[in-house]
Amino acid sequence: MKKLAVIAGGWHFPITFFEQIAAQKIPDGWEVDLFCVSHRDPVHAAKDKVEILANLGYDRRGLFDRLLYRKVATVAEVEVLGWKYELVPNTMGDFGNTNQWLEKNDYKKYDKFLITHDDNFILTDQMFMAVLPQDDWLICTNTTGNSQRRLRQYLHLPKPFSLRGSFEFFTREMMDMLGGKFDLSRTTLTRVGVTSSSATNMSELSDWNQNDKPLRDFVRTHKLESRIRAFSPFYRMSVYCLEGERGFIHKTDRSNTKEEDRGLDMIERYYARKTFV
Repeated sequence: MKKLAVIAGGWHFPITFFEQIAAQKIPDGWEVDLFCVSHRDPVHAAKDKVEILANLGYDRRGLFDRLLYRKVATVAEVEVLGWKYELVPNTMGDFGNTNQWLEKNDYKKYDKFLITHDDNFILTDQMFMAVLPQDDWLICTNTTGNSQRRLRQYLHLPKPFSLRGSFEFFTREMMDMLGGKFDLSRTTLTRVGVTSSSATNMSELSDWNQNDKPLRDFVRTHKLESRIRAFSPFYRMSVYCLEGERGFIHKTDRSNTKEEDRGLDMIERYYARKTFV
């Protein structure tokens, strides 16, 4: 029997995300364990969201957020869905949550790992059915796209790839290569004891954007690019997952908005075909 570990960083706690992952269909021969590595009690997330949720629009992004935040989950509601919840110090998000899980769990018990934020909207219950049987990759990331990619393409420069810790599948082989932990030596910001975040300051956590650079350097140094896959070329948006930006689908950096909208257009066409053809 093969096993998948889902390691979700707990910060925003929209109930729908935890339900969507727990409801995934599982291929024959696989088992799935769900872990929420939390950096604050969900009660603080509920306080953060009150004003924003009260003013959500009814455009397509706003509607996704309304669905995502049907309510802010409690610890008990997360656990009843089958998640193993643990509150740990708020050192660093993204791969930081994962390192905290790796310190306490034997990753060699698992064949694959899904490392994810908790502010993502999962679009189908068939994701594990499609992804887990595949064996031709070391890392499968949600998207490769961003505004820089478009600019580099225009200038005929090499296409960059992104492994941000927002939503990626890893194999045990890749984890073995990394020595069972992520190199976070380029980050300096810690937020131990901090239980709030700004609703408008997009640069508040900019230092944590450095967390993926050692991983990308490792991939390049070991010439592993051919074994990295992506579900979509559009930043934040794939047919499996819409990634939240600081907690919400509707939030967007202006430099990325057009790219994201193209991704949403692609997703709508994809599911229209799946439904009616």
